[in-house]
Amino acid sequence: MKRPGTPLPDTRLTHAGVTLRLRRWPRRRNETLRAWDGADLYLLDEMAAHGAAGWLVLNDQCGALALAHPACHSSGDSWLARAAWLGNADDNQIAVASDAWRWPDSAWPVAPEGVVVRVPKQLALLEYQLWRIATELPAGTPVWLAWMDKHLPGNLLALVRRYLPELQLLRGRYKAHGLQAAVTGEAVPAPLYPSRVEVPEMGWTLLAHAGVFAQSQLDIGARRFMQHVPAGRTGRIVDLGCGNGVIGLLAAQRNPAAEVIFCDESWQAIQSARENAARYARSAVAFHLGNGLDGLAGEFDLVLLNPPFHRGHAVDDGVAKVLFKQAAGKLAPGGELRVIGNRHLRYEVPLRRYFGAVSVLEQGPKFTVLSARHR
Repeated sequence: MKRPGTPLPDTRLTHAGVTLRLRRWPRRRNETLRAWDGADLYLLDEMAAHGAAGWLVLNDQCGALALAHPACHSSGDSWLARAAWLGNADDNQIAVASDAWRWPDSAWPVAPEGVVVRVPKQLALLEYQLWRIATELPAGTPVWLAWMDKHLPGNLLALVRRYLPELQLLRGRYKAHGLQAAVTGEAVPAPLYPSRVEVPEMGWTLLAHAGVFAQSQLDIGARRFMQHVPAGRTGRIVDLGCGNGVIGLLAAQRNPAAEVIFCDESWQAIQSARENAARYARSAVAFHLGNGLDGLAGEFDLVLLNPPFHRGHAVDDGVAKVLFKQAAGKLAPGGELRVIGNRHLRYEVPLRRYFGAVSVLEQGPKFTVLSARHR
């Protein structure tokens, strides 16, 4: 819920001769975050100054860049970013081509005249994209990158220079900075993605494609949650926000009579889970790229959830609350939602809004594991 006195964010972007109405996705009545920031304005300046026709846009959050220049193509990892782009295109009555969006491993448009890159939170994803730019686009293709000053990664310049050595740091504005570079056509090192994540408890080596959470090692929350994956269940089990799929894979092993569905809004996460399941799953599995459980038919007997509490760089427990509500509406009679979260987030409070019975399975110094059911 919006805090008292917090103004609703502006939805009208007017910049460089373009006016758009932009909202984030999923759309919430009391949204507190704006659909663009200074990094978008920075790149819009560069696009307007250099005539961005037929350019490639990477990591557009809500369509501010691609909709301002509809002839551009977009590529990114986030299903929610794609949904925001399509929803905002409809709101602004902008027609977009059916092939205007490309997932991370899809072929890019042949020889775009330029590339603009919003630096993503996941530097592994950025490195993979820089490698593709340097190896797949013609020499001389101009590239612009921008980021918010408060989110500057310490090794960003060294990372970009590895793939685009001829770069120039541009002056700051809008509390953001940018880089200008060009493809040289020289040989560059291949990034080590997908990376390997060892799970010694199970004897597994999981793959994690570029940008997936916990890129090189199993995060401590998932390792703790593994101790609370039940056995002997039947029906349908969901690994909600699956990442590389470790929790769903464990559920599949402990519940061979059940069907396990891996859900995530990250294309790279679903691809990682799909490849890992091909190696280690021992039961029926399915995969869903989308906004949580939206779009999935039927009910579920067990939902396992280690929810994110960020949207991009912004701390936001609204994502978790949306997933709690979805699970409450999708549980079969007698079904259960199991959740792990940082103790200070106190997920038991919002869970009680949607479930009649919430119990604590583990209360540790850092994590709380909760079970939620309908009475």
